[in-house]
Amino acid sequence: MSLQNEMEELSDNAFASEQDVPESICFGRREFLKGAAGVAGFGLLSMGGLAGLAGCSSPQAETKTGNVSYTPGTYKAQAEGKHGPIELAVSFSENRIDSIEVVSHSETEDISYIPLNVLPQVIISTQSIDIDTVSGATLSSQAVIAGVTDAIKQAGANPNQLKAFDPQSIVQSMTPGTYTGEAYGKWKKGSIEGERFGCPATIEPTQVKVTVDETSIVSIEVSSCSDTPGFFEPATERIPQDVIEQQSLLIDTVTGSTLTAAALTAATAKALEEAGADLAGFAKATNHEPKEESYEADLCIVGGGTAGTTAALKAIEEGLRVVIIEKTARISGEGSCATGALAVGSKLDEQVGNHVTVEEVFSNMMDYCYWKSDASLVYNILDHSGEMVDWLQAHWDECGHKGFSAPKETSGTSIAHDYGKGTEKFQLLWDNYIIPGGATLLLNTKAEELIVESDTVQGVSATKQDGTAIRVSSPTVLICTGGFGGNKSMQNEILGSSDFYLNGVATNTGDGIEMCRTAGAVLSTEVSPHLAEFCSNDVLDFYAGYMKFLNQTGFLMVDSAGARYMNETFCITHALARGASAMRRVGSSYIIFTQNDFDKLLNSGVHDVLGESIIAEYKMRERILVPSYYTLQDEMDAALNHNQAWKADTLEELGELAGFDASTYTRTIVDYQEVIASGEDTLFGKRPELLHPLDQGPFYAVRVISPIDGTYNGIKVNDHLQAIGEENKPAPAGLFVAGQDSGGYFSYPYTDYVGATCGYALTSGMMSIEYIKEYLSK
Repeated sequence: MSLQNEMEELSDNAFASEQDVPESICFGRREFLKGAAGVAGFGLLSMGGLAGLAGCSSPQAETKTGNVSYTPGTYKAQAEGKHGPIELAVSFSENRIDSIEVVSHSETEDISYIPLNVLPQVIISTQSIDIDTVSGATLSSQAVIAGVTDAIKQAGANPNQLKAFDPQSIVQSMTPGTYTGEAYGKWKKGSIEGERFGCPATIEPTQVKVTVDETSIVSIEVSSCSDTPGFFEPATERIPQDVIEQQSLLIDTVTGSTLTAAALTAATAKALEEAGADLAGFAKATNHEPKEESYEADLCIVGGGTAGTTAALKAIEEGLRVVIIEKTARISGEGSCATGALAVGSKLDEQVGNHVTVEEVFSNMMDYCYWKSDASLVYNILDHSGEMVDWLQAHWDECGHKGFSAPKETSGTSIAHDYGKGTEKFQLLWDNYIIPGGATLLLNTKAEELIVESDTVQGVSATKQDGTAIRVSSPTVLICTGGFGGNKSMQNEILGSSDFYLNGVATNTGDGIEMCRTAGAVLSTEVSPHLAEFCSNDVLDFYAGYMKFLNQTGFLMVDSAGARYMNETFCITHALARGASAMRRVGSSYIIFTQNDFDKLLNSGVHDVLGESIIAEYKMRERILVPSYYTLQDEMDAALNHNQAWKADTLEELGELAGFDASTYTRTIVDYQEVIASGEDTLFGKRPELLHPLDQGPFYAVRVISPIDGTYNGIKVNDHLQAIGEENKPAPAGLFVAGQDSGGYFSYPYTDYVGATCGYALTSGMMSIEYIKEYLSK
C-alpha cells in the first residue's frame, strides 16, 4: 500500500476535514444517515459534515416503535463508498432483517473490514440502523447503512420506525481466553514499497492478541506490525487502550495513523468473533464531553510538520512563548517521507568542494520558471538555506544523529543534502529541544479559525479530537499545514480538477489556507499540484507494486478518447515537468502494449523493454531497475477485474472495451502503426528504439492518472513570509505562512532542483522566526 494510503482513509475521517454544515441542515447524525442521506446526498457531507452535525439536535420525525413488517424477499441496493459503489443484497422475512450480503465493492479489504463485515452483523443482531459510522472509514460505513436503508424501503417498511440501537442491552457470552486476529494496514500483502520507509522487506499483517472473559475485553497486545516506523506508533499505543476502556470497536481513529488504526480494530474484531462475541455489543459510540482550554503565547504555530518543526525550534531558541497546534497524533508531516533538502552554501558543501553559489541557483531557478516566481522570496530562501543546514546539523550532532550528508553532485540540479526518510531526526528535535525549551504541543487538535480584530491577528481557535474547545491568544500566527493534497473539493476549486492519486499525506487538507483566505489573505498565482514521476490509479493502489512504472517504458499513451497526446519518452526523461504536465492535462491516460511487452516486464522489469544503453543514458532510478516485476501479474489481474485494464486479441476490440471514441482511436492506431513502420515519429519525435511494435496480440490497455505528493504554493507571501491580501499588502497583520501553504517560491511546472520542496519547508520555517521577532518588537 502506498505512502498515501497511510492516511488515505483519513479523508473518510470527519475530524480531519473542514467542510462547514449550514445551520439550515442541522439535524441528528443518525437521522441524516437513515433519512435524507440517500446515496446521492453523501457528497455533501462526506468529508466533514458528520462531525459538524454531532452538536445538532432535532425532534424525531416519527416514533421508533421497532414493530416493522416487511415484504419477504431479497432486495438489491447500492451506495457509493470511498472507491466506488458498494452493492448489497438484503434479505427479509416478515418481521426481521435476516441477512446482509456485500455482493461487490472496491474498498480496501482490511481497512473497510468493520463497515463491510461488522456493521451488517450489528444491524442484523439489533434489527436497527440507528448506529454510528466507523471513524476512519466513514464513507464505507455510510454506504452500508444507506444501502440497507434503501433495501428496507424496497421491502415496504419505514426505516425511521426501526427501534433505537442500544449496545448496552447486548449480553455477551464469550469463551474466556486469548485469541489472535490479523489485518493489513498501511501496506497490503506483497507490497514492495514499505522497505523504502524502514519497514520489513516482507510485509506481514498487523497482529493482535485479545484476551477476554465472558462479558468483556480484558487486554489487547499488538504482537506485530509492519507499518511505517514513526507513523504506526500513535495507533498501536492508543487504539488498544481506547478499545478496552470503551469496550467498543467504534472508537475514534488516530488522525495521521488511520490505516494502522483500522487494521488494529479489524484484527480485534476478528479475534472477538473467534471468542464468540456478539459484535453489536462492541459498537458503542464514543462520548465526547464538552470542555474548554485556553493558552497565552507570543506565537501560535499551526502545523507540526517540516516547516512547523524548524519554526518551533528557532522560536524557542529566540525566547518566544510558543504553542503548536497539530491535528494528527504525530509530528513531522510529509518531511519524514522526503530524503533530502536543497540548500546552497553549507559547511557540507565546503567539505566536498561544492562551489555552487546562491546567485547561480537563483538565476537557474528564475530562468526555468520564466520569472513567474517571486524573485525576492526565492533569493531570500536560498540565501538562508545553507544556514538552515548548518543549524540543524549542529543539533543532530549533539544528539548523535547522522543528520545531513554532503551533496552527491557538485554541479547541476542534484545538489540536495540527503538526510534519509523517517521521523527520528524530527522527534529528536522535539524531545531534546522544543518541548524541554518550554513549547506547548497540542496533538490531535484541529485549528479552525484565526482570531482577528481590527485587521490584526489575535490568536487561533481550535478543537481537540475529544471535543475540547481550544483558544490560543497570540499576537502572531504562523500557518504551515502542508497544502491541500488531501482535499478534493479544494483541488476542484483551485486546480480545476481532482483527478489525482495522492501519494503524500492525506491529512494535508488545506486547513491553514482556508483560515488565511477567510481572514483576508489571497492565493498566489501559481498554486499547483506537486506531480510525481510515476503513474497511478484512483481505484487500485498501483503504488504498492510495479504497475506504477508502466509510464517508464515508452509504451503508447492515449487520452480517454483514444488520442495520442505526447512523446511518451518525456515520462522518463522529464518526468516531473513535461511528462507529468501532459498526463495532468488529459486526466485519465491509457497505456497500450502487447502480451510480449507484458511478459518482458514480468520477467525482467524494464531491462528487456528499454535495453541497457537507454537505461544508462537516461540514468534511470535504481528502484525501477529490478530484475523482475514479479507482482505484476497479480496487479494486472486486479486491474482487469476492476475495469481499470482491458485485454483483447485485436487492437480494435481493445478500443471498444476501453470505451475510446472509435474514429479518434482508429486514427491514432493507424498513425502510430505508420510511425512504427517508418521508424520516424514526425509528430512527437519519439526515438526509434522506443517505438514498441503493436503487431501481435493479445493487447492491453491500462488506465492511469497522475499521482501527486501534495500541492505547492498557497497563500501569497512577501519575502518576509507575511500573508498578503489585496493590493499586495500584509493582511491581516501578524499572520505569517511557511512551507507548502505559502506561495511565491515555486511555479508550474515543478523545478528540476532535487529536494526543493523539503528545502523550502525547512528554510522557510526557520527563517520566519526572524521576521516574526521583528514584527513583535515594533
